[in-house]
Amino acid sequence: MENINTYISVLHGSLRKKLELIKKLLELTKEQNKILNEKTIDIDSFERIVSEKEVKINEVLGIDRGFQTVFNKVSGIIKESPQQYRQQILEMQNFIRTITDIGVEIENLEQKNKEKFNKYLASKRSDIKDFKVSNKTAVSYYKNMSNQHREWQSYFVDSKK
Repeated sequence: MENINTYISVLHGSLRKKLELIKKLLELTKEQNKILNEKTIDIDSFERIVSEKEVKINEVLGIDRGFQTVFNKVSGIIKESPQQYRQQILEMQNFIRTITDIGVEIENLEQKNKEKFNKYLASKRSDIKDFKVSNKTAVSYYKNMSNQHREWQSYFVDSKK
């Protein structure tokens, strides 16, 4: 029984840690949203946040794997006598509900961020295309102008009639 209480404590701690990480992910996602709402997007800050989020997501995945491993060990015992662990189970269920709610909020905000980022990329692609077209036009103009004079052509204009 002592072992089971330790495992349940580990499960509880894992969920608490996951909740903290998920809240941090929500903050970072909101920060990304602020950056994407600005007139000029600070790409360096945006990339920094993406890197931070990647680290947090990997931590969450590690916690999930550990949680699943421990849960597989104790799930049978907990199912045999759920009343004995009722309080801990209720606390863990509340953690899971909160984590799920925050996860849905993050998912919605990520979708909005993706749309804003795609608009930003489209405008940058358009700027690049416009630059290429104007650059090509300028090169073509200068090429044509430099080829206007031929060696057999005279620079002098005959003003006699």
